[in-house]
Amino acid sequence: MSLKIRLQRQGKKKQPFYHIVVADSRSPRDGKYVERLGTYNPKHDHEGVTIDNVKTLEWLEKGALPTDSCRHLLSEQGIMFKKHLQRGVKKGLFNQEQADTQFAKYTAEKEKTHSDKKDIKLTNAKEAYKARVAAETTSRQNKAAAIAAKKAAAAEAAAAASAPAAEAATETPAAE
Repeated sequence: MSLKIRLQRQGKKKQPFYHIVVADSRSPRDGKYVERLGTYNPKHDHEGVTIDNVKTLEWLEKGALPTDSCRHLLSEQGIMFKKHLQRGVKKGLFNQEQADTQFAKYTAEKEKTHSDKKDIKLTNAKEAYKARVAAETTSRQNKAAAIAAKKAAAAEAAAAASAPAAEAATETPAAE
């Protein structure tokens, strides 16, 4: 029996939510599973993944193979790197303390890149908002100027139309 770490779909139509489970590779996608390891909400980027790191690492060491999508999620959480370091410790390449310091350094770098990406997204959203507001303001000013010009032209036309009538009215009584 080969075990897979894979996603089990939950949630409503067009609102996906996944459980990360260990299951037999022959069982259906949403069928029976051995153990639930965590959840994944694709609507949230990095914050949408919650995984029990200890259980997942144990299953990986027992030989459970993650699917491609789960491998990506586990890599984002640092579990695949932790497995890599544990394998190095077992082979005697370095001790547990060195592995722990490398993992701490890796997680700090990963957290920094995630926060940087989040900050860039936020600043881009703010800039896009400012650009939309500026475009709307200029559009509003252009419309107001067009309306003012139209009203001025109408007032001039009304004044021009009333001026000959006024001249004709003043000339007629003087002639009598």
